[in-house]
Amino acid sequence: MLKVCTGSRHVFPRISCYFGRIASTHSGRVQIRRLEVERKFLVTPVAVSYLRSNGGGSRFKKYESLGKQTTHDTYYDRNGLLFSKGVYIRRRNGHWEAKVRTGGDFINSTFTEVDGNNAVKEVIEQNLTVSVDGLGIEEVLEPCAEFVTERESWMIDGRFKVDVDTTDFGHIVGEVELTGTLRYANGEHSEEEEEEEKKLKQKMDQDIKVFMQSYPQAFPAGRPLGKLSAYFQQARP
Repeated sequence: MLKVCTGSRHVFPRISCYFGRIASTHSGRVQIRRLEVERKFLVTPVAVSYLRSNGGGSRFKKYESLGKQTTHDTYYDRNGLLFSKGVYIRRRNGHWEAKVRTGGDFINSTFTEVDGNNAVKEVIEQNLTVSVDGLGIEEVLEPCAEFVTERESWMIDGRFKVDVDTTDFGHIVGEVELTGTLRYANGEHSEEEEEEEKKLKQKMDQDIKVFMQSYPQAFPAGRPLGKLSAYFQQARP
């Protein structure tokens, strides 16, 4: 059975591509920021066969199967307030994570991602006028979506991670992922560094686009539907 909180359905757009999960760490006076750019794609039987068989043999420049993994996700909100701000709280395989949209639009978006109970509580307090001191996250928020996903992955051409996700409610979608890093002195971002980050993300997105266009059988044209969008769409009466 699909579980849904109706107050937040409208906030999940059809995201075909986004810039995601920017994680920062500090080493001395240098901040390292990890950038992750993704584009979703339609998954067809021909596409899956092409990916699993390496295009029938030696069609990709480099090819490595990464196997399969299963995730159990439960998303949480409070009367749609977090989702409306682009804040997504989830418990993945029992581990708390928060994903916060920090820019872009419904087609190309920038996200930061944190994990761990305390870090997620900080995100909740920053975006809701509530205190979670002494409370569990489930005492503050309510579950809005829950599903299991089986992911099959490949590393292709030495740079591009390709995932095909199949949910327990029958939806399937793929994504191509590319990662990069930036270093900032003193943990501060100058205008020049922010411009460098912007250019890097644009280049990474363009590299993915060119990569996907090079293998049309694996990445057919069309507008994919993300897992959450599909979930809430099926949950509508």
